[in-house]
Amino acid sequence: MLPLLKTIEPFALLLALLPLVGYLLVLGFVRFSGRALVTTGARDLAALGIAVVGLIAIGPAELFFPATAATVFGSIVWLALIAFYGLTLALVCLTATPKLVVYGRTAQETFPGLLNAAKRMDAQATGDLETMQIQLPTLNVQLRIDTIGGVDHCRVLSFQPNGSMKFWNTLLGNLRGELSESPRPATRRGVGMLVSALLMGTILCWYSLGNQDRLADGFRQWFWR
Repeated sequence: MLPLLKTIEPFALLLALLPLVGYLLVLGFVRFSGRALVTTGARDLAALGIAVVGLIAIGPAELFFPATAATVFGSIVWLALIAFYGLTLALVCLTATPKLVVYGRTAQETFPGLLNAAKRMDAQATGDLETMQIQLPTLNVQLRIDTIGGVDHCRVLSFQPNGSMKFWNTLLGNLRGELSESPRPATRRGVGMLVSALLMGTILCWYSLGNQDRLADGFRQWFWR
């Protein structure tokens, strides 16, 4: 592994992996602590977009870098690229299917809290644990939990496209309250994710501190074209 690292520019490696390490650390800590993180699908996509921004910077952004524009406008061209990526990510998030994303709980652990959250909005709400579906007849909404078996991560989606933002925001608040009061899992999860993130972070720090001159040169060459 060490000979392979010597062939990689320190700044490129730092830029590519640092946001991803932060993303893995946050999710690993949430899973290991036994807490439940409930967020919207748009925020989940935005967090993932930030996590891979370094990989995109050394990949597609480097491949399609507007060298001609850089010779005219200099380093300010990076502002245009960042704005373009931010607007593209915002468009993807805003047009994505409305849903809730739960980290730190399996579908079976999420279902009771989701049913109670739905009953706060519709007293006639009923649920089926086998199909992971919940009916809200008064609001004319049918929810389902989508997941991969055995993983403490799931998504809450609606069969109907008529769920308003007010509906999802209310459901988000109710589900957060229900899961915060639910018992924490008996077994610790996220250990592998935390260890991987810490290992990657340690390698980044060691390689960057041991190659400070190359790191500075890489930054100058990257930023000023």
